[in-house]
Amino acid sequence: MFRLLSSDSLLEAKPFVNTPIASGNGRHSHLRADRWASAGQSYVSFQPVEKCSNGAAAAAAAAATAQPPSYYNEKSEQMQLFKWPGQLVLFNFLMFMSWRSCRGLNVPDYSSRYQRDPQTVISKNDANRNPDFYFPPDPEADLAESSPEEVPLLRQKYRPATSTTPKPAAAATISYNPKDKNGPSNWYRIDARCGGRYQSPILLNTSSALVVNRKRPLRLAGQTNLPDSIRLQNDGHSAKFTYNWGNVERPVLSGGPLKTKYVFEQFHFHWGSNSSVGSEHVLDQRRYPLEIHLVFYNGLYGSFQEASGQVDGIAVVGLFYEIYKHSANEQLNTWTFFLYNVVQPNSEYTISFIDTFPLYEIIGDIEWPYFSYEGSLTTPPCLETVTWIVATKPLLVTEKEMNQFRRLRSTTGLLVNNYRPVQKLNNRRVFLY
Repeated sequence: MFRLLSSDSLLEAKPFVNTPIASGNGRHSHLRADRWASAGQSYVSFQPVEKCSNGAAAAAAAAATAQPPSYYNEKSEQMQLFKWPGQLVLFNFLMFMSWRSCRGLNVPDYSSRYQRDPQTVISKNDANRNPDFYFPPDPEADLAESSPEEVPLLRQKYRPATSTTPKPAAAATISYNPKDKNGPSNWYRIDARCGGRYQSPILLNTSSALVVNRKRPLRLAGQTNLPDSIRLQNDGHSAKFTYNWGNVERPVLSGGPLKTKYVFEQFHFHWGSNSSVGSEHVLDQRRYPLEIHLVFYNGLYGSFQEASGQVDGIAVVGLFYEIYKHSANEQLNTWTFFLYNVVQPNSEYTISFIDTFPLYEIIGDIEWPYFSYEGSLTTPPCLETVTWIVATKPLLVTEKEMNQFRRLRSTTGLLVNNYRPVQKLNNRRVFLY
């Protein structure tokens, strides 16, 4: 076992002796033996040194009486005190020289104002700088202290408005005339969202729809509730009925393909100039003379406007009407009595509480099969946030009632054929419940 020496117990040092030791392979392993004498004890440290030899093994030799070398005297120990401070000064000097040689690489490219006037680069606080500060002044810090020169603003001449000054374009009015520049085929120019890939209406085929076997029943709670009043509008595109509920609870649609509850907002109609056309959706290659859309919005949002921009914001229930052939002049539907009050475009009429009617009087019980798919509103802005529920069982309407629709007018003439052509399915799935 070998013991390590500390500088405090070192009294004298002996020079090292190379001691060859014989090995079995004809090579000699030389050990570097450092012999030291301290406090009456001898300490030897060995460091092996490989060396080739052709002779026999030599005996180990140690120098026990040698005098310590001169560089271990008292003066040499005093010089060790200045070893590390000297190296630190040398290190700082080298760092300073390397920074000085590379200083020009970090200087930014100042603007022409500072190049023309060097005094602006000099800081006002240069006189107060510490002269013992190691590094020279930072030019970027000086530039930050100096205030930039203010550029005078040029007063432009007043230019009066002329007839050539462009004015904001008025909102384009949509048209259902396919030959019109604002017709359905050009609605994407009015609103780009009308050119999306999930547009409505579509062609519904019973044979190609995906049948849902395990289905939740579709429920409409509160469909017998009576509103305080009903506002009937002819907005130039349809006849719209908006209920004013007041303190009455609104009808709520749930179940089926809907994951949450949807609150009733309004219903409106689409019809044609004759009984062979009119509906927006086409069921098994057939168009019906009339289609009603009951619009609901997601109850998770505060209003229809807020919900319309959400991906699950709107649900629309669509039902077809077919002609009741047994009596052409009979009045089957209560809501048709009020259409003559809104013949002119942009007119409206308020149906008082005594004449109001619940949703049950319009659609009856929800016990019919229906299609469901993800689509859009059928008029601009054509928001693709609608879950469509289209019933397969049509309701009944008479020719007399259809003629009352055809008397309504738009800004361009009679309000007829207010249906949008069917849109591409674009690999959407249509379910049959």
